[in-house]
Amino acid sequence: MRKGRIDYRMQRRAVLRDVLAGLRDVQDVRDAHPDLVRAGTHIGSDVREDCPLCEDARLRHVTYVFRDRDRRAQGGRAVPRESLASQLDRYGDLAVYTVEVCLGCHWHHLVESYLLLARDTAAG
Repeated sequence: MRKGRIDYRMQRRAVLRDVLAGLRDVQDVRDAHPDLVRAGTHIGSDVREDCPLCEDARLRHVTYVFRDRDRRAQGGRAVPRESLASQLDRYGDLAVYTVEVCLGCHWHHLVESYLLLARDTAAG
């Protein structure tokens, strides 16, 4: 069960607006970590739109999962999006984060976050 989804599209639009207005240097938002770019290359999901900065068609979504109960204690893992069900079965409740990354110019931005629960907590 998905719970508590947060969509970061408004924040993304604000960052892009600042870049286009010259209030923020374009290089400040083209600084994706090499591991994020590598994950985008190997396990990222294709995105139907082009990069908002360089218009490259190699925009990818990378999904990271963290065990919900101890997010601070251990780092997350980049996983193929289609493996979320098996990750949930294996580890239990997860915090999921989706990041977009351009393989061309290294733009990146958090797209969404949510909890993926193994069981409905409201049901008891």
